[in-house]
Amino acid sequence: MNSTIAQLHTCLEHETTLVREFIELLESEAQILANGVAEDALATSTARKNIYAAQLAQASETRQTMLTTLGYGADRAGLEAATDKHPALRAASEQLLEQTRQASELNASNGLIIDTFLEHNQQALEMLRTLAGAENLYDAKGRTRPGGKTQSTNIKAG
Repeated sequence: MNSTIAQLHTCLEHETTLVREFIELLESEAQILANGVAEDALATSTARKNIYAAQLAQASETRQTMLTTLGYGADRAGLEAATDKHPALRAASEQLLEQTRQASELNASNGLIIDTFLEHNQQALEMLRTLAGAENLYDAKGRTRPGGKTQSTNIKAG
């Protein structure tokens, strides 16, 4: 295995390690979501996800640069072409692709759960807004507050 191929192999292994760690974080986030959203824990998870996203972007850029240097495309097809030409890359490449697929599925699943929580919160806020404006709301002296639906006008008899 020549030096550049060995470096690409190391790069693939490093990227796979990062994706595995990201998967562990996503699994932890899924547990947080399953137990009921703890805002602090979710905020911490999001911050860690952002750090991993930056590291994964850098690792991906390094891999793409190496593939280009070797004369392959910087995309999946380029990685597959490199793997076909250099079978020593096959296992590392397949692991990366499988881990990436799993991370994508977990992230999408967690995103759906978060979207559902957000939707429920929005519905609860809308209900509160409706309730606040839908009924006669009285002040401490029993008078109808401005904005209530059934405010009456004072009519004076002649």
